[in-house]
Amino acid sequence: MDESLDNDNMELVSRCTDLSENRLCTPLKEEDSSLADSPPSFYSCFSSTWIYSKILTLGVSVYERERRYADAIRTLKILLSKVASGRRRGYWTLRLSIDLEHMGRPNESLSIAEGGVTDPWIRAGSKIALQKRVLRLGKPPRRWKVPSYADSLKRNIKEVNIEGRPLNCEIGAKNVFYGYDGDRCGVEQLALQYYADEGGGWQGTHSEGGIWMTIFGLLMWDVIFSETAPLDFETDDFYKSRKDLIESQLKRIQDGMAEEMLISSWELHQGTSCRGVNWDRHPMADVRAVVAGVGGHRLALLLRHLALDYRSWSSGMPDLLLWRFLDERGGAEAKLVEVKGPKDQLSEQQRAWIFVLMDFGFDVEVCKVSLVSKRR
Repeated sequence: MDESLDNDNMELVSRCTDLSENRLCTPLKEEDSSLADSPPSFYSCFSSTWIYSKILTLGVSVYERERRYADAIRTLKILLSKVASGRRRGYWTLRLSIDLEHMGRPNESLSIAEGGVTDPWIRAGSKIALQKRVLRLGKPPRRWKVPSYADSLKRNIKEVNIEGRPLNCEIGAKNVFYGYDGDRCGVEQLALQYYADEGGGWQGTHSEGGIWMTIFGLLMWDVIFSETAPLDFETDDFYKSRKDLIESQLKRIQDGMAEEMLISSWELHQGTSCRGVNWDRHPMADVRAVVAGVGGHRLALLLRHLALDYRSWSSGMPDLLLWRFLDERGGAEAKLVEVKGPKDQLSEQQRAWIFVLMDFGFDVEVCKVSLVSKRR
């Protein structure tokens, strides 16, 4: 399917999509559907249903590109009816609501969005996107009652505005600026230089979620490998099957033992491959500084959030992680910053992460970089 799309072979794409739709709609054989020992839910990625649903998801994008919204709607309804669980349900529901609106069916579009908001498998950015659709489409006279989450979506996110001298102004090209040191740099590096200087004397790294995934892997090493093959790592079963062990680790972190645990894990496992841990990019000194600056309470909340739903929340974290030491005794603080260049906007996944971090008590803000005024 991927190769056919790359080669623009629409005939083969259509055949793959039609075959997958037929197979997905074909009932399971009686002997297959009544197995006494059904496999765990996290084995679903090895099933034919998972393969067919992935092909149909690509097919939907083709239909939408060709403005065949009726075909896209039909396919999305099949996917949502046949695949009762899984992280793609958020994407499917959002696309279905959007395509129904394209077809001039706003009431049905609203109903789909409302149903998606209460779907337990729809989380993070997809849930916020659907909530925003409900607020936009659900105005009187369609709906008179304001949803309970309306105020949460309207919360103010702290912003900082800085200016940069651009090297290029080409549409679609990556922004390149003159840094504070006169060298060329990207928008994130420009923001790092600002925070290191007039922004408050912060040290930091442009890591997005990378350093957090490293911290999670190091502090939860024994949890992740408590079973020989953690195939359930990115599923709900990961937390459920290890709840006592995870909560025990989080209690130690909350009690101020995170740095000690970090050092021990680093020394025992350095160089060993573990999902999310990047030994080369994040030196021990940086990781320790982050743990010290965040504090045990906030760190425990964040790690529990990842343990509960690693897959939904392993992307979209703020670009910059900053820290600074307050005194010689080791006191520290941390800040997370999402950097946006000219004309950039927050994605719903990024917005979801910012709201979560605000709820957990983190210092988080958006740094908007604009072009230097021509009047100067």
